[in-house]
Amino acid sequence: MASMEQNKAVVRRFMTEALEGRDLDVLDEVLAPDYVNPAMGGADIAGFKAILTGLSGTGLHFTIRDLVAEGDLVIAHFSLEVTRASGEKLAADGLTLYRLADGRIVEDDPFSRPDLAQLLGMVPPAA
Repeated sequence: MASMEQNKAVVRRFMTEALEGRDLDVLDEVLAPDYVNPAMGGADIAGFKAILTGLSGTGLHFTIRDLVAEGDLVIAHFSLEVTRASGEKLAADGLTLYRLADGRIVEDDPFSRPDLAQLLGMVPPAA
């Protein structure tokens, strides 16, 4: 079992390298084979990669405010700036519950205000 600090490092890497940096190869390292994202229509790894690929031209910048861990759970409290291809900037604040197993993310359940999917003008894929 990974330590709480190791789990926080995995979540930080997911947010900064995969989400913000769009390094899809990182997803294979930090996401478990049975990964699911309930907020994105139950997306698995392949579905999540497709979502990130579909966001090309959209910039994401996370400011991680807090990472709080307990056992195999990590809660990320963050601010997010989205820059659309048009140059328009949008902002959101959020919390995401990450559940990890063996040092990899199994569940990624975000809540943001306003809703991130709405901000990006996207409809999550069907489960």
